[in-house]
Amino acid sequence: MTITNSCHRARGLILSKLLNNRYQVVDRLGGGGFSTTFLVEDTHMPSRRRCVLKQLKPVSVDPSIQTLVQERFQREAAILETLGELSDQIPRLYAYFTEAHQYYLVQELITGRTLAEIVQAQGPLSETAVLNILLSLLPIIDLIHQRGIIHRDIKPENIMVRDQDGKPVLIDFGAVKETLGTVVNAQGKPMSSVVIGTPGFMSTEQSRGFPTYASDLYSLGLTAIYLLTGKFPHELDIDPQTSQLRWHPDVLQVSPGLATVLDRSIGLVARDRYATATEFLQALHSPTIHSGTQTPFTYPEAPPVPGGGSIHPTFSDQPGERLLPTNIAPDSPTTFTPKKVGILSGIAVVSAVVSFVAVQQMWPLIEGLFALRQVDPTPVPTETIPSVSPNVSPSPDIAVTPSPTIPIVSSPDPSPSPTPNALPEFAAIAYSVPTGAYGYGYRYPNRADAEARALQECNLRASDCQALFWFQNACGSLARATSGAYGWAWDEQIKTAESESLRLCKSYGGTDCQVLLRLCSDRVI
Repeated sequence: MTITNSCHRARGLILSKLLNNRYQVVDRLGGGGFSTTFLVEDTHMPSRRRCVLKQLKPVSVDPSIQTLVQERFQREAAILETLGELSDQIPRLYAYFTEAHQYYLVQELITGRTLAEIVQAQGPLSETAVLNILLSLLPIIDLIHQRGIIHRDIKPENIMVRDQDGKPVLIDFGAVKETLGTVVNAQGKPMSSVVIGTPGFMSTEQSRGFPTYASDLYSLGLTAIYLLTGKFPHELDIDPQTSQLRWHPDVLQVSPGLATVLDRSIGLVARDRYATATEFLQALHSPTIHSGTQTPFTYPEAPPVPGGGSIHPTFSDQPGERLLPTNIAPDSPTTFTPKKVGILSGIAVVSAVVSFVAVQQMWPLIEGLFALRQVDPTPVPTETIPSVSPNVSPSPDIAVTPSPTIPIVSSPDPSPSPTPNALPEFAAIAYSVPTGAYGYGYRYPNRADAEARALQECNLRASDCQALFWFQNACGSLARATSGAYGWAWDEQIKTAESESLRLCKSYGGTDCQVLLRLCSDRVI
């Protein structure tokens, strides 16, 4: 939603009243069935920091379930606090409290416009812009899914493009709403009386009260289609035979690769969709994306801070993926006469005779070379992975936070050596120590290009990315814990790299280390 500076009287709350003896209401920003949102000032801060306050309304005030609702509210608030600390694309939670059977959340103020407001003002977005929004949001969705959390209400109105850096920010998680919908059934057991989600953007299983991780990806796919078409799901045609949305005719231009990816993401049955956000993200890295435009796609540099009231970030279309050079020349107007054909035929016959004689003379030498190739080469010992993981306090009670000043750009020497006939393929991973954001590049002819691509992708999600490590014709793995400890490794075998990255993460204090990324020089795993 757009934040304004107007200070008209806020309905529902009195401006002169301090909520929780701290928060001064400045303006009413909006409201719905579950909550009303206000712009407030924190009077306990010298700067009188402005925040967003959400007044949440429980469905039932039955005293028999108030304790349960209170406990669940505290649990969901703790989850929101954790998520806000893990990523700058989720609003930080400053406080939560209860007053007169009303529940309140105080969150970071995100100044910008929602994707719905941007499309309504500017029309459908380009494929490049939509692709970059997906690339920026999917790691955040993967982050919350790894912690067992389903957003449940992903839609254009719940994704804000921040004025400060042009990043999309995910807001308004649905779990808190489900908590407030708690009631007691006929058997005296607590249950949710509401289905969380927005019609049109909500999958079939979610509408029945059984959301899965694939439900969030379904909603994200429909959000991308809305950005491309400017139409909400209910405004699109439906195939009468398959019940699938017919959205392709409503897009001026979209590459077949992206269309295929989005079609899978909105499959009617959950098992037909992408099972994880990582799988969705990997599909977007497919070479088929933008194949219809014959122009290779590149991930742009981090968008500059918009000026002059501009909300939508500027994206570049410079070539990124390298196309192999071709030696096929355009058709020439050369004509062939009978004389020319005869000369060429004679040359071909002479060449064939000479080649046959040469092969007969050289066959013993060729046979010897084949015999030599049957001998197994001496195995090259695996190089020890340099230890560049973060410093960690020895106390197990203190949260482990990697030092951003550690020189993490200490890459191993290329290994293993490529075969004589194989083109070298380099891969690299970039990483943000404070946020855990990452980016990668693979199938590049040299180290510099692979690192540049990894940094470009990482910089879409964080502002302090560094090239973590690179490798040639091998596989790499990056692991991280919620405490901030991380580890990385590379090896010829992905399983070895994965195990080593987890071991290093744990050795630096991580108690819940998980692999964030598995990548080989020629593919994403």
